[in-house]
Amino acid sequence: MEGSGRYLLSLPYINGKLGLFGGRHSYLAACRSKLFRACVDLWGGLVVMSKEELTAAMPVAPIEYTKDLACPVLGLFGQDDKSPSPAHVAQQEKEMKKYGKVYEFHSYPGAAHAFFNYNTPNYRHHAAMDGWQKVFAFFEKHLSK
Repeated sequence: MEGSGRYLLSLPYINGKLGLFGGRHSYLAACRSKLFRACVDLWGGLVVMSKEELTAAMPVAPIEYTKDLACPVLGLFGQDDKSPSPAHVAQQEKEMKKYGKVYEFHSYPGAAHAFFNYNTPNYRHHAAMDGWQKVFAFFEKHLSK
């Protein structure tokens, strides 16, 4: 992600500010790189992980890197999600507060994982429309000139 970001920043029409949009990997990249100016965490599962969930491929839970987070985070979550569960979101928020990070989290009742995806039964129109408004406002605030 950092290599792609460096390439984008080399383009003459980029204003020098990059944002991340996704789940676990976006949060992880925002914690491990100083290149990004804003991160949207869409229901990032496995940001909080138990010791039993750690593997050789995923030896560290992304939440362990929160202290290194270098940009504001917008988190959009479903209250009916299992990964991340509301307890995971609360734990992530606790870490954000612990390290004085800039963030805003929103949890939607009746929404589960991937509630933006209109091709699945998890789609929740109201939550998705509200979430998109929050995404665009967040990026406008942190990425515009």
